[in-house]
Order: sequence, then C-alpha cells, then structure tokens
Amino acid sequence: MNAPTVVIDRLSATLRHDPGQPPPSADRLRGPLRRAIGGSLETALRGLDLPPGRWCLARLDLTLALDPARPEPALAREWSEAVAAAIERTVREGRTTAPGGLVHFRHDVELLADAVAGLAAGRRERLWAWRQTGILRPGDPSPDASPGPALLAALERHPQHAAAAVLRAAEQCGLAALHRAWGGEGWQRLATLVTGGEPPVPGDTGGPPPGPGTRALARALLAGSRLADLVRASRLRPAEPVPAAWAVLVLAETDPASLHRAAARPGLRELLAQGLRAPDGAPARPAHATGPGRGELPDRGPCGDGGSDRAGGEGERAGCAGQAGCDGCAGGQARCEGCTGTAGCAGCVRCAACVGCAGTDGTAGPAAPPGPASSDGGPGAVADRAAPPHEPPAAGASRTGAGGSGPGPAGSAAADTAAPDPVRPARPAPAPDPQGAATGWAGLLFLLATAAEAGLPDRALDEPALAARPLPWTLHTAALALVPGIAPADPAALALAGLGPDRAAGLLRAAAATPRERDAVGALAADWARATAARLGSGPYAHDPSGAVHLAVARRPGRITAETGWIEAVLAVADTDPEIRRAGLDLDPGWLGWLGAVVRYRYV
Repeated sequence: MNAPTVVIDRLSATLRHDPGQPPPSADRLRGPLRRAIGGSLETALRGLDLPPGRWCLARLDLTLALDPARPEPALAREWSEAVAAAIERTVREGRTTAPGGLVHFRHDVELLADAVAGLAAGRRERLWAWRQTGILRPGDPSPDASPGPALLAALERHPQHAAAAVLRAAEQCGLAALHRAWGGEGWQRLATLVTGGEPPVPGDTGGPPPGPGTRALARALLAGSRLADLVRASRLRPAEPVPAAWAVLVLAETDPASLHRAAARPGLRELLAQGLRAPDGAPARPAHATGPGRGELPDRGPCGDGGSDRAGGEGERAGCAGQAGCDGCAGGQARCEGCTGTAGCAGCVRCAACVGCAGTDGTAGPAAPPGPASSDGGPGAVADRAAPPHEPPAAGASRTGAGGSGPGPAGSAAADTAAPDPVRPARPAPAPDPQGAATGWAGLLFLLATAAEAGLPDRALDEPALAARPLPWTLHTAALALVPGIAPADPAALALAGLGPDRAAGLLRAAAATPRERDAVGALAADWARATAARLGSGPYAHDPSGAVHLAVARRPGRITAETGWIEAVLAVADTDPEIRRAGLDLDPGWLGWLGAVVRYRYV
C-alpha cells in the first residue's frame, strides 16, 4: 500500500469559450485528452501524497483555464496535474460535491466487510464504491434482487479475507441479517471457501472421541470467540449443516492454523458445533464429567483445583466452561463467563453475573432437577437445567430442546429464527484505534520471517504437550519468552499471536503454562531465536541468539494496528536498519494463513 491506486471510470470535458471570441474546434481538446489518458495523467496520479488505504470519489468537478494556443503536451500535463491536485485536496479536506461521495477504506478487509454488511442489511448508499473498487463486478448476481449470491461471488474472489470480512460484517449488521441474505446453503458455501474446498461435516464423523486436551481447547476457543457471542445473541437455531459451518468460522477466527490440520485436532470442529448449538455456548461434557456425588471433578480439564499436571492445565471444576486456570468461581469475579454452575463450583455464589449459570447446588440459584447430563451434545445437554437467576426463561420457551436446537431434522419454521432458551447479548467489541497502539517492541513482528525455519506452525500443532492450547496462546507465550520483561498486553506480543487488544481478553486470562507446556514453548522459542540469529549472520550477536532477538530485532519503537484479518506495524524511516533489511526480516509477509491475517510493515 505504498503508491495509491486511482481508478477513473469516466473522464469527460466540456469546453466553454469566451463569447467574444470565435469558438475553437471541438477537436482541439481531443488531442490533449488522449495524451493525458495515455501517460501524463498516470504520472501525475502516481505522485499523489494520500493517506494509506482506498479512497473512493463518486464525482469530481473541476474548472480549469486552458490556453488552446499552447502545444498539446503542455496542455495534457497541465490538465493532469490539475486533476491530481483536485483529488488530493478533496481527500485532505474531506469535502466533495456529491453527498456521501467520499469514502475511505483503510484496507481490503475493511472494504469487503463494508460491502457484506451493507448488502446484507439492505443499505445501498455505497454501491457505487463497491463497484468502483471491483468488489462487485459486471456479471455478478444483482445486489438488489439477489444480495446473498452477490456477496458470495465477491467473497469467492477474496477467499483469504472471507472469514475476517464476514466476522466484521456480522458485528456491524448482526448474524441474522447474514442468515437472511444467504441461508443455510450460503453458510455452507462460505465454510467450504474458508477451508479451501472441504465442506463442513455436521455431527459425529465416526472417528475416535476427542481427548481431554481437545475438549479443553474447544472450550477455550468458544470462550474467546466473538462469532460465538454473536450466535448466542442472534437467537438463531438453524438446522444442520449451519452449526458445522459456523464451527469452521469460529476456528478461522480463533485458531486458523488448526483449520487445515484437522488430523492434529480430531473432533475439534464437532465440539465447536456442539457449543454453538447449546444455548450456554459450551460443548457437551463427557459422561464422567458429572457424577452422583457433590463436588466431583473430572479427571481432565483446564482449570480449577483438582486433577493432575497435564496438557490441559491444572484440573477443572465439573462443568466449568471457563478459560484455563480461571479461578473466578472461587475468587468471586464479577463476571464468570461460560460457567454452567455444576455442583462443586461453589464460588459462583459470589458472582454478580455468572453468565450461563444453571443455578446448581453451590451457586446462588436454585438447584437443578436431578438427572444425568447428556453427553452427546444434543438438546439433552441443556434440557434439564434451570434458568439462570438473573435471566428468567421467556414465556412459552421450551425446555426440552425441541425445534431444531440439536442435530437431526429441522423443526418448525420458528426454530430457524429463535432460540428456545434465553441468551445474553453479545459483548460489544471495542473499536480499534486507527492510529495503532504504541509499543517499544515493534520489531518483534519481524520474527514472522523466520517462523517457518523454527518449524511453525506445524511444530506447535503436533506437540502433545500443547494439545489443549490454541496456536495464538503458543505464539504469545513464546513472545514473552523471547523478550523478557515485555508486558503480556503489549501490542507487539499480541500481534505476534494474530490478535489486537479488542480480541485478547481470553488469551490474557488463560491459565499459566504447566511445566510441560513451559518446556515445549521454551524449546520452540530457543529454536526461533537461533533461526533469527542465523539470518542476521556473523555479527555481535552471532553466538547470542537471545540477544539478537531482544536487542537487535525486537527492540524498536512503532505503532501496531491489529484487527481481524489485518495487522500493520508502522515504524519511523529513521529507524530503518540495513542489517534487518539485508536479512529480509522487514519484508512484508503478506497473507499468513496460519495467523489468519495480512501483515504489513510501513515506514513513515
């Protein structure tokens, strides 16, 4: 995004002469116009100094005094320079003759998301801009008669941006608007596009049951997913394969590296689909997770007091779907998200708003009726739970799970538009700062250039000790090991994990690493440092890989913008380092599928 790209759909000129003089020939303008279009206008536009991004102008009116007696090359150059100056002035001042005729998109993901949200919500005021930028093209389905197919045609031309654009659009217009636009078939097409051709598979695939690490990972991904929040807020309960398609999008949002490595996380997508079907947003627990005794703990799980040292963490209170190591149930956090309040999670009595709490013994709510919890992820998983004390059930709401909330044939028409259980509203996502967040470690992102040499991402996905952790957690933990003293919430450490501050809450509240996890991440970080030092070659840090990363690469000021699908680091031109440039560390990585984002570096 260095030099701006300017597209002019139509250029017309009207010659107005002095009434006291004989009119010049109309052909007098044809020659200069041809010269301008043939080269001089492109040269003038190339010299524009515009803020980065895509700028769209619906119309630009310009009055220019020209001397017809001057040579054609001079007229063409003068004309071209005047057009370029008028464009720059309009952009800088933000004023145009056409109302709403100046639109700015900071990057392509934002542009695509704007088109998806606009057409799904029935807004057409920027249709000209979407066409001007090529998001919508001649030959596409009509955006008026068939907005869903038109959107899918646009997304299929930008498959790398599809998941991020749809998530952004859903936050703007709501998930229900997208569902109305393209329906179940559209969700399936979208999921197939995101996976690179693999259609979503609903229900049990017949493979081995997911292990405790995979179950812990599914809970962590659902707890940190904005799309999962939007699903619950939408009250949609569509038939299969829509939940399976949503599970693909949740994976693309929270752990994109696992998207194309299903064998490394068997059963993960099915668990995510279960969690999206369940009103409390948690995948069904295995049968041993609950028992007849009060306070019984599962033998595996990510948080709580019980259990042994293992890949998933330190143990889990029965039924708690919270983040690994979440001690909020015992510590009385104001908002213990995802907790189902099963017996044994006694601290929930002090929670002010225990989202999704079923009010079982040990909580502030009434005891649930006796009966075993379902372990198949179907409607029975939530059928016998009492409503949360702070969210009474809606009048007439079904407590049996009927109406298409679980796998199987679709229920009535109403089952596709409303959930039978009360849901909490999606928490608002903070708007990212368009100027980015300041950091003293902007060079940490340069390590993405040597990630493949350190074995990433496959090494992290194949490591048994990290089976319960998403790749963003591993990358973030490695960043903290590579740069001692960096704050966990530092924008550079989060961006290396593919996250911005608005999406990092789940990561920052995750449980501390177990000894096995610390050893695995430490070995990965050491190899990453050695690969980076080798790129730098002989020098003061040739035999000090840690110093090479900490002092020679990572420590440099800048501002980082990390949004869904787009990460950009802005550094000062004065800080350009010939050694870094020679090693190829600050070359734009572009689209990184395993990070789920485009990564750009910009010197200003």
